Amino acid sequence: MSDLTAPVSPVFIDEAFDCARRVGLDATLIAHRIAPDGPMTLAQYGEFWFALAQEMQDEMLGMTAHPMRPGNFALMCYAIRGAPTLGKALERALWALDVMVGAPRGKVTVRNAQAIIGFTDDGPPASAFAYRTLLIVLLGPICWLARRRLPLVQVAFRCAAPAGAEAYSRLFGTQVQFDAPETQVVIDAAHLTLPVNRSEAALKRYLKQAPGNLLVGYRGMDDVTGQVRALLSRTSPRDWPAFDSLARQFRMSPSTLRRQFKDQGESYRKLTSELRAAKARHLLAVTDTPVAEVADLLGYTEPSAFFRAFQGWAGTSPARYRAESRQTPTLSDDIS
Repeated sequence: MSDLTAPVSPVFIDEAFDCARRVGLDATLIAHRIAPDGPMTLAQYGEFWFALAQEMQDEMLGMTAHPMRPGNFALMCYAIRGAPTLGKALERALWALDVMVGAPRGKVTVRNAQAIIGFTDDGPPASAFAYRTLLIVLLGPICWLARRRLPLVQVAFRCAAPAGAEAYSRLFGTQVQFDAPETQVVIDAAHLTLPVNRSEAALKRYLKQAPGNLLVGYRGMDDVTGQVRALLSRTSPRDWPAFDSLARQFRMSPSTLRRQFKDQGESYRKLTSELRAAKARHLLAVTDTPVAEVADLLGYTEPSAFFRAFQGWAGTSPARYRAESRQTPTLSDDIS
């Protein structure tokens, strides 16, 4: 099954219907025309979204301070395609969204080898669906420019958890935190240095397929790698299964699971290392857990092994990382 033929969570379909109802639009006929046989695929959901956006004259379906008029998403993509690096493209995309829709407003902060994309909005928080849509509109084309899905270290929403909250974690490939002080997404800052090299012809092809392929760009947990990431995210590293045991849990042979990882540009060792690194950074930055206990929580039998691993992840010692994380963050350069 290809990405575009995969089913969409009913939670997201229902919420799109709610957006239409709030402006007095009955989306039933539109949905039936696009998916007459029942549940929508990603491709059909993309068509549905596009049709609603045309009817509502808002590509954000009424969920931002100002409507995002049809064509603005394409305009943003043209603006970021010429950026020299992914970091500059991200800054330009945030700037464009600020101009087009107003709040929530995003900015990038780089700290301890992590890029934190934080959003601020006045008044009460927006809905989880609004924040989810904003992140997809932002990160979908960024992933396209990067020619890869960017693993998300953390996703946090300022709002309360909605019904069907697990669908949000499946979408982003990591456990989504709700009731957070700020809506934010965290990625490895190393991605910001990736060069951007996409032709205008390639962009035209991308936009012709949007928004269906936009949704594919951040389906993080419906492939095998995402499912394994979800399983490990819910489990203490001390209890992570050996590879053969993991394969049995997924009802496949080790060789088949290994091949699926390879097809998705991953490996089990790389994935567990990424998750350990993210958890280590979190524990060191926001808790006072002793370093030796952090090592134990991450499944290391000897603190020295954790020290060596962390040095490889962050280029510094755990103690120095903790001290630096309590300092004022370093802001990214201005847009250029």
